[in-house]
Amino acid sequence: MNRHTLNLAVFALAAVVLTGAALSWANAQRRNNRKTSAATAQLQNRAEAATDESGAPDTRRDVFISARRAPNAAKFGEGTWLNSQPTTLENLRGRVVLVDFWTFGCYNCRNTLPTLKRLDAQYRNKGLTIVGVHAPESDYEKGIENVREAVQRLGIKYPVVTDNDYATWRAYGVQAWPTVVILDKQGRIRFTHIGEGYYEQQEQIIQKLLAETDVATRTAEDKTDLSQQRGVNMEERVVKSEEEWRAEMTPQQFHVMREKGTERAFTGEYDASKKHGMYVCSACGNPLFSSEAKFDSGTGWPSFYQPVSEQSVGEHVDQAYGMTRTEVVCARCASHLGHVFKDGPRPTGLRYCMNSVALKLNENNSGQN
Repeated sequence: MNRHTLNLAVFALAAVVLTGAALSWANAQRRNNRKTSAATAQLQNRAEAATDESGAPDTRRDVFISARRAPNAAKFGEGTWLNSQPTTLENLRGRVVLVDFWTFGCYNCRNTLPTLKRLDAQYRNKGLTIVGVHAPESDYEKGIENVREAVQRLGIKYPVVTDNDYATWRAYGVQAWPTVVILDKQGRIRFTHIGEGYYEQQEQIIQKLLAETDVATRTAEDKTDLSQQRGVNMEERVVKSEEEWRAEMTPQQFHVMREKGTERAFTGEYDASKKHGMYVCSACGNPLFSSEAKFDSGTGWPSFYQPVSEQSVGEHVDQAYGMTRTEVVCARCASHLGHVFKDGPRPTGLRYCMNSVALKLNENNSGQN
């Protein structure tokens, strides 16, 4: 065997050895990857199970959040409304709401518009409301006429509200354009996605939420005013825009009754009142509490052990400020009145702790209008 043939043989043997080593390494990597993927999946499943068992609000993105774990959505900030009268999440109760954080100068935002417009056209009459929250990226995008022109040029028909001070952006914890947040009929956040895409998943979630009945979406504690309001004629309900309420109310009334604020203890007109009559809603005149049910709770707010009827008030679960309470609202106009607690006197054991500014006393009035 000459030197040239010997060199070829050595090179061929080396190539075989190196190829075999490479294949062995690749197989080992695939086995390790499978093990790592399985371990990662197990850890993720355990983490998700632990998260689900914790009972804390679930704020993950690109995940369909269960009703039990879904956090309540924040209210819309002040802004100029286009394509609709000003509205609130309270007014949208019973409808699925898709909140789209966008700005007309964002290329990615414009790419999502065909899907949003299609969803609006297809599901609006089935119970979906899309609200475009326009959070500007530049000073030019803050001009209302520029926004108005863009909305018209882009063919947007659903409601749009400006968010020039980014109040709504911050309240929802938004980090980038575009961001889609989908709320269920009770105003809870069930899905969040940042960026383009996930269109099919978003539509499937909208379909699921539209199919959810009010009973199915309420938790055991989340008793809305449906049962309490069965005797209230829907034609008698008072429904107004927040701007209309603001024009009719004092600043303190609006803060308490429409923004769910609380007056300072021991400052209200009716805290220590001993006068007889019927306490009605100061916003709409709906009879709420008889003075016969009033008692001195020592809390600094007028307190009652029962409403004049089950049809007078509605109740909602309130999880603001890191605690769970039962909010009381007027069944006729949905204005915030106060809260009810289970530490009252006999015969009910309940304490309806109300804000004086939400009440008006009609002295020596039976409550029958």
